[in-house]
Amino acid sequence: MSFLKVSVVGFDITPEIHPKFGAWGTTPSLTEIDQPLLARCIAIEQGDQQVIWFGSDLCGENVPGTDLLRDVVADELGFTRQQIIWSTSQTHSSPTLPGSPLPGGCSITERGTFDQDYCDQQWEKIVHAYKQAARQAMETLRPATLWVGHGFCDSINYNRRFPMPDGGVKFSRHHSEGLKGGKYVDSTIGLVRFDDQDGRPIGAIFNFCAHPATMINNKYVSPDWVGNARMHVERTVAGAPAMFVQGMCGDVNCRYIFGTPKQARRNGDLLGRAAADAMKHLIPVREAPFGLKWQTIELACRPMYTRPELEQAITARENFIEELEDDPAATWVCGINIPEQVTPEDKAAFVQVQISYLKEGMRLLDAKERVRTNLSITLGAMRLGDLAIVLSPGENFTATGRDIRNESPFSHTLICGDTNGLFGYIGDDPEIDRGGYETDSYWKMLYIDGFRLALAKGATDTIHHTYVGMLEQLSSSAHPIPAR
Repeated sequence: MSFLKVSVVGFDITPEIHPKFGAWGTTPSLTEIDQPLLARCIAIEQGDQQVIWFGSDLCGENVPGTDLLRDVVADELGFTRQQIIWSTSQTHSSPTLPGSPLPGGCSITERGTFDQDYCDQQWEKIVHAYKQAARQAMETLRPATLWVGHGFCDSINYNRRFPMPDGGVKFSRHHSEGLKGGKYVDSTIGLVRFDDQDGRPIGAIFNFCAHPATMINNKYVSPDWVGNARMHVERTVAGAPAMFVQGMCGDVNCRYIFGTPKQARRNGDLLGRAAADAMKHLIPVREAPFGLKWQTIELACRPMYTRPELEQAITARENFIEELEDDPAATWVCGINIPEQVTPEDKAAFVQVQISYLKEGMRLLDAKERVRTNLSITLGAMRLGDLAIVLSPGENFTATGRDIRNESPFSHTLICGDTNGLFGYIGDDPEIDRGGYETDSYWKMLYIDGFRLALAKGATDTIHHTYVGMLEQLSSSAHPIPAR
């Protein structure tokens, strides 16, 4: 059997600040660098099978936008898109990527105006950085051994979906309140280390479940708590690059939100120390066979709205915007509590995004245009010997990750969300009944992927069972990686 070969390359993706249009020339509100944004590139090879895996301090991109980035790197290496894995931390102190229609992590509404020539230049620079890192990683591959384990940190994350007495849900933005909700939160830190044949660290992976949103809607560019946590982990591997990969955190926030750089560092130190302590206890495991499997499935959407439903929904939101004129502190609208920390103008803009969606729904009804009844999602699973890695583009709720890991046939399983694009929030059936931001309001945003109806019940069960089946297939034999 062929040896596993690995290389890990670290590189800087900190944006330049345009004097008028902010970070990358796309995000006017982001004007200061708190900590650099970093990315890591892991190249993996066994026999004739090769994979490039990126992990970046970025909020992320929609699936089509991420596929474009994967294709750019694939073309550079002569790979297929399926050989490129693109994970992001989902830091909410990340600017909008040049050329992206998404708002980036810093804004709750929409992106600003921008300088097209400047953005084009920035796009070329960031794409060049990823292509260069991928080529460097492929050129420095070396035989590797695999060490895995896990730690725990229960002090920086909480389930933000606080159940309400009427059956609804409150988006809790306070750690102490969220803990009282009694909802499950995953405190597992997944850990991987690659060593060369002389026992020297090549690099590491650490995996945790929580939105990096300490400084959401702030002026700072930052990896948020991931930055300090990464520094702690890298000290344990003699300064070799450590890649952070987000967990399934669709309903999980970090301890502080709308906070400060100091609070982000505190979160990172708490997680990083726990991870560093656990890194001392990793165990060696088999690194072969190596396999990667992708499976595209269809998830059913809820029924199309009727015209009266759309009219009622629009009126309710327009009434809320009027209410803000008399009560700027108002937050509740149509089952979601908008952050009390933002301005009345931002609250109105948040609701206006939904009104635009609802009006598009009315146009589609009037024009008798077809609306998607299903949404495609591509799930991934990778095997490195005794280690399994689940790769999801969905912002799945944290209990889904727990259930997949508990049923995995592998002794060690990393649960990785925010990978290969941001598909959207995927909640379980009881949470769909509760409504709220993730299972309802989020889906009323045209700029994510056009007009989409929210997912119907059963989506979580379908994803769960599909992943378990994929892992069982990988456990019985390595699944070849498609090559060009």
